[in-house]
Amino acid sequence: MLNERFDLLSLQEAMDILGVSRATIDRWRKDKKLPHIKIGKEIWVDKHKLQAWVHLHSHAQEQERVPKKAPSVRIITVGYQSGAALVWSTLVIKKLGLFEDELGRMAPSVNFKVNWVDAPNGMELVEELIGGNIHFASIGDYPMIASRALSRILPRFKPLFLAFDGKTRNGGGISLVVPAGSAIQRTEELSGASIATVGNSSASYRLQEWSSAYGLESAPVVHRTMGDCLQGIMQGNVAASVLWEPYLSWVQSIGAGVPVFSEGVGGDYLTGLMADGNWVQGNEEVVIAYLKAHLRAHDFIRGEPARAAAIISEASGFPAAIVAGVLSQIRWDASLYERDLETLQRLGEDQAGQLPLAVKPGRNGEEFPYGTHYLQAAVQALKLPILPDSPLSGEWSRDMIY
Repeated sequence: MLNERFDLLSLQEAMDILGVSRATIDRWRKDKKLPHIKIGKEIWVDKHKLQAWVHLHSHAQEQERVPKKAPSVRIITVGYQSGAALVWSTLVIKKLGLFEDELGRMAPSVNFKVNWVDAPNGMELVEELIGGNIHFASIGDYPMIASRALSRILPRFKPLFLAFDGKTRNGGGISLVVPAGSAIQRTEELSGASIATVGNSSASYRLQEWSSAYGLESAPVVHRTMGDCLQGIMQGNVAASVLWEPYLSWVQSIGAGVPVFSEGVGGDYLTGLMADGNWVQGNEEVVIAYLKAHLRAHDFIRGEPARAAAIISEASGFPAAIVAGVLSQIRWDASLYERDLETLQRLGEDQAGQLPLAVKPGRNGEEFPYGTHYLQAAVQALKLPILPDSPLSGEWSRDMIY
């Protein structure tokens, strides 16, 4: 017979083999191209073609059941301090999505995810940087110098300074504060008194400087956060606290504390952006993208101070009026001046006996590691005035600010 001679199956036989209904096999004929032959009113299925069709579609179904891999995510982690005014540019970068925007421009096909780590002090960010847990850290000048010292006992850690953040002149931004109503009016009167500070910070460095200059012989009360130092003033638990902005302005605005000014003591207060040089070498485009965001944040703070104050107030929890006043006192400038190098050099020399195996910048040919070319690339990409290879000379410029 025809079906026996040509190895054909009737439609019913095919249905029985496949275990499906007539409606299903008709749908497969139409939608999935089930091979069949129509002779008159009869429908036949080639046995060998049916086997091949079943094998093909069984394999396709298995592939459909295998879950598709999600696109790989490239994670970049940024460490910042919402409680330190001179590194508030990070809050602007985060809120406005400036870093994500630059990453998208740099590599539209890459799925980036930015994690943000808010730390109570700069040394904790240095520790996270050493551990490889964060990629960028916004810190004060003392943690900068400490990271350089730590690299001498941790050879795999290569701290690289990328750009400055906020700067204040001649001791501005940090001050000794006594409780309102205190009889103390001069720094030397604090000798032997309890003074609170954040350990291993720019504040603790200034306290050492004041102690040396005025013969203060008391051991400091060391806290982890600046908030604890503020509480010491408000509760009267200490004779004085070393406060940085915005705590310095805040305590005055609520009438809880009074600064004790120290004439002739205190250099510029500098903050900046650090990364591990080993990581930077393999991620140069990401570094430039962050520096572009950094420069854009500076421009935003300088150009739209009211909007910047509102953003930072919401992100940090400090009153907008306090934030606005503090922002106006800070120079938002990423560039490197000879003046800044001298400040870092003096800081390193002053701390040579305090830090483990500290290296004095500029001694024996070893200068503070500064990634000048990355900032230059970011400046060029944003079409800003070109930065030279060497530090800018003279005083901080009033016109050319990055």
